[in-house]
Amino acid sequence: MTASNPERLLLIRGATVLSMDPQVGELARGDVLVHGERIAAVGPSLDMPEGAECIEAEGMVLIPGLIDSHTHMWQAPLKGLGAGLWGAADYSRHVFPLREKFSADDMHDATFACGVEMLDHGITTVLDFCHNVMTPAHAEQSIAAHRRTGQRILFAYGMLGAFKTLAAEHGWRLEQIRSLSRELGEAGGLLHLGIALGSLEYAGLELVATEIALGRELGLQMSFHQNPPGQIQALHQAGLLGGDLLPVHANVATDHELALLAQHGCGISFTVEGEFGGGRPMSIIGRAHRAGVTPSLGVDIPSRVALDLFAQMRLTFQVLRNEEATVERIAGRWPLARHPGTPHAQPRHMLEYTTVNAARALGLGDEIGRIAPGLRADLVLLRTGPYGMSLGDAAAHVALQSCAADVDTVLVDGRVRKRGGRLLDLDPAEAAAATRRVRERVLGPAAGQGVRA
Repeated sequence: MTASNPERLLLIRGATVLSMDPQVGELARGDVLVHGERIAAVGPSLDMPEGAECIEAEGMVLIPGLIDSHTHMWQAPLKGLGAGLWGAADYSRHVFPLREKFSADDMHDATFACGVEMLDHGITTVLDFCHNVMTPAHAEQSIAAHRRTGQRILFAYGMLGAFKTLAAEHGWRLEQIRSLSRELGEAGGLLHLGIALGSLEYAGLELVATEIALGRELGLQMSFHQNPPGQIQALHQAGLLGGDLLPVHANVATDHELALLAQHGCGISFTVEGEFGGGRPMSIIGRAHRAGVTPSLGVDIPSRVALDLFAQMRLTFQVLRNEEATVERIAGRWPLARHPGTPHAQPRHMLEYTTVNAARALGLGDEIGRIAPGLRADLVLLRTGPYGMSLGDAAAHVALQSCAADVDTVLVDGRVRKRGGRLLDLDPAEAAAATRRVRERVLGPAAGQGVRA
């Protein structure tokens, strides 16, 4: 990707600005000035600097770029393969084993295709939980694809290789993380390195402890699947729990474990559509929010779930409201009535989950997730026409009324990547061709048919 011009000036004028920043607040009609990679000013009726480009945004909503805190991007070409899965056993039987059939070239194509579609849908930042690093080249080609798409990425290097050789291959994975940490740290920019820890149930505490020690030595954010009960408590007892760890799912976490996470300043990444559709208990999101464990959202498995955070926001809100209503009914409080603290979940929270909370979860809370002077200019403009904005809270319109098709303009690090509803420097046809190549190589020639390129 071409580097952004540090002298470039861009004025976004006349939008409804949802800054998600308590100091800036919201503007019913406001302007945002971008200077190079960063936001220079936010306010009503800003002066147009000499030489600045202008995007007229009247009637649109400006939000921070959406942030996905947990997706396995290599699964994008497997879209539809996970439709109708029933529980974890189905996933483990029909989808997850295919990772061992992916070559390094497949990883590049899959990651590229996924990134293009996500950018088109307003997702500017992703934690790519890459638990498909079967060789060093798998990681290298995934990173090369990220450079090509130009998303902001936390590349969570997957420690979970082939189960039979997990311990034997641990050493070279640790060494590659060291090497990539030097390489990406020196390069800076949009790519950040993290670690996708080996799951405790597969790798065991000793290997995971080694991974966490390396992550802390190198100052890396880490994430892990939290599925079986008791794992958060086990990490705490081993002295390993910390704010640099992002558990994913955690559907069976106890209130005591949530208190431990809150004590350490942790969030949880929830992948609501996969969890809910897979039959998992869903009270965790509301319990976590109330406990001060900040929720964020991810697509998780593109083999089953659309690369669409607007859909995740809507479903999350309905799941939260349903859980609160269930508690009220069980207590005999029926028909439903408002009382202090209930309902807790509000539509605006959903936008927080996918912006400011997710930025914090990825260790980037001082850089992205809000629209405020000095922050990176990762921005999304949403159309509200032809039928207009909803009444009331504009954040509720985004969370409950907007969809990926409304994404008009996307900026990443101050660069306009999409404008007027069209990607500027990425071709969806190239993404479709990459998807077709992966399907043909992994699933056979017939699987590539019907994918337009």
